[in-house]
Amino acid sequence: MKKRTIIYIVSVLVVLGVIAGSVYYYQTRDNEISGTQSKTETTNQLVYEGKDGMTALELLQKNADVKTSGTGKDAFVTSVNGTVANPKNQYWAFFVNDETATIGAGSYITKNGEKITWKLTTF
Repeated sequence: MKKRTIIYIVSVLVVLGVIAGSVYYYQTRDNEISGTQSKTETTNQLVYEGKDGMTALELLQKNADVKTSGTGKDAFVTSVNGTVANPKNQYWAFFVNDETATIGAGSYITKNGEKITWKLTTF
C-alpha cells in the first residue's frame, strides 16, 4: 500500500513539473531574440528595431505571422500572430519611435535603431 502511494505521489509531481515547464516555455518563447532582431510582443502589440533599407512591412513579416489585404505598398495588415483586427472597430497601426506613421508600412523604409511598433488600435 505504501509503495502504491509513493508511486502515485511521484507521478503527480512529474505531471505537475511537465505542466509548469510547458507554461514557462510558451510564455518566454515569444520574447526571444529572432536572429539579430530584438522584438517584444504582447497579444495586441509587437515592437522591433528598424533595419536600413527594409520596409516596416517586410520586417513585420520577418518577425511575425502576418496576414494582409493587398500587397506591397498597398498592403493593409489585418492580422498579426493570429490576432485579427475586427474590421468594425479595429485596425493594426504602426508607429516609428512612438510617433504614428504617416505613410503605409509597405512604403516606409526603416533605418537601423528606429523603434517600430505595431498596435491593435480601436476607433
